[in-house]
Amino acid sequence: MFRSLLGVALLAVTVFSQGEKDLITDLPGLLFKANFKSYSGYIDANAGGTWRMHYMLTESRSNPDTDPLLVWFNGGPGCSSLGGLFEELGPFYVNFDGKTLYENPYAWNAKANVLYLESPIGVGYSYDTQTPQYFKADDDQSAAQNLQALTNFFNVTQPKYANRTFYLSGESYAGIYIPMLTDLIVKGINDGSFPNKNFQGSAIGNGFMNVRGLLNALTLWSAYHGRASMQDWDTIKQTCAKGADVDSFDFSQYTVSTNNIDYVGDNSSCGKLIQPLISQNANNDEGFDQYNFYQECYDKSVFQAPPPPASGKRSKRSALKGVSSVQKNFQYQKLGSFQGTANLSPNTATLVNRFSNDNQFGYFCWNEDAVATYLNSDNVQNALHIPQEWKNQNNTWADCRMSIYNNYTLKYDTTNEFFNRTISNLKTDFRFLIYNGDVDTVCNYLGDAKHIRQVAADNNLQTGPRTPWYYSDNKQLAGYVQTYSGKNANGANIIIDLLTVKGAGHMVPYDRAGPSVQMISNFVWANKSSQINYSDNSNFDPNIQLSDLVGSFSSTISFLSAIFIVLINIIF
Repeated sequence: MFRSLLGVALLAVTVFSQGEKDLITDLPGLLFKANFKSYSGYIDANAGGTWRMHYMLTESRSNPDTDPLLVWFNGGPGCSSLGGLFEELGPFYVNFDGKTLYENPYAWNAKANVLYLESPIGVGYSYDTQTPQYFKADDDQSAAQNLQALTNFFNVTQPKYANRTFYLSGESYAGIYIPMLTDLIVKGINDGSFPNKNFQGSAIGNGFMNVRGLLNALTLWSAYHGRASMQDWDTIKQTCAKGADVDSFDFSQYTVSTNNIDYVGDNSSCGKLIQPLISQNANNDEGFDQYNFYQECYDKSVFQAPPPPASGKRSKRSALKGVSSVQKNFQYQKLGSFQGTANLSPNTATLVNRFSNDNQFGYFCWNEDAVATYLNSDNVQNALHIPQEWKNQNNTWADCRMSIYNNYTLKYDTTNEFFNRTISNLKTDFRFLIYNGDVDTVCNYLGDAKHIRQVAADNNLQTGPRTPWYYSDNKQLAGYVQTYSGKNANGANIIIDLLTVKGAGHMVPYDRAGPSVQMISNFVWANKSSQINYSDNSNFDPNIQLSDLVGSFSSTISFLSAIFIVLINIIF
């Protein structure tokens, strides 16, 4: 009896130590008192342990011991999920100085434990122990790495989550990662090789799920968002479509690509006509942000490098790259040298505008550089348990690793087979959430809606009405939602929610922060087999109380009071 109890005790200590060794005990520059734990460490992404995938985990602010796990992937391919953590949905935003962290009141860990995986190997802090600056990746390899890493996360890294309800989520090229991984996990659950059977759903934001479908839809989206005159559009319809239904016409036949990701018009007359509509950077004079058609960074000499040429290549923002030190130190009226928001208030979080959909003092325009400065600090890397082995390879953390992107050849230009196989193989109820910011040109809502309509038709799912959904008690229109539902041959209930987020671009959790966290909280807390009311705010309270600052004494000061104090200081 004594030996049995001792064995149980030793096992408990072992499990505890494996998870807790990755606990972040002192995150540099943290300006607020976090009421949740964060972890950072590594997971083996292959059998030999030579592929080391970095993860961060921010536990729930609510009930971390029982709340579900939400796994997050950024896309690219080659972009780090820590970009999602520090620039979009995570609890930490980086100040302009690149040294301090302020609170994101709309973090997705409101009622979920959020796991960020830096995938594939070579992205962010993830690395190959045998090949410095490893950059080889493709769709099948990425899927295998993600499956192995998630398997080891549940088995070895954080076994306390092994029986927890979990969901996959991500954006952009994760529109390929997630359907492939979903398919593999369902297969692993069915054959007993995957350790956690409580897989209940996958959420994809602005997904790159059907390349040619997105391309064709972007032609329509651009034409009806003022990028073509009526005369030019008539010429395109007459010359290219030749009287065919333009809504279903295949414009992609007039395009070419070297990597099956980035397309440009070919040398045909139609290819030249549609090129200005399918390019996110059609010419140097147009100059919109491809990730949000209506987003501006007003002082381009400071916030943005010049737009790239009309190559058809999707580019990641780079706020201050190539800008001279003189330009960086420009003067704002009455505010002196621009230092982000640090010279307005000791607590940047009090300045976040939660009365309207205005963004946070241009955070979108400069956050990538601030995050890169922060994550390349030696103190930060030590706190995140980044090993000397990674540093010895002369690696640097980057929001997106261009060597991976430039050498990546997409294999699956549509994900229908993965959706269809998943839906047919499911033995328990499952739901998908396909959400889109409706002003994104990289992965537009129209192309994704057409793709999901085909998936629903392939699987005999019934179509529901398209209805508005609302944010908070004020009933602000947040977008529209349509539900496809039905049973598969195994009797499992399948639900696909197709949802738009009004006014959001590619980075929905940043552009419409409040609606996004209400959306995802309702998704992970929905009753199985029931239709979700995305307007419900019982899973997220928009009346947010900010955390105490480090060294402060009161946790009761409300957002309204904080804003009032800041306004008084500015005025006087």
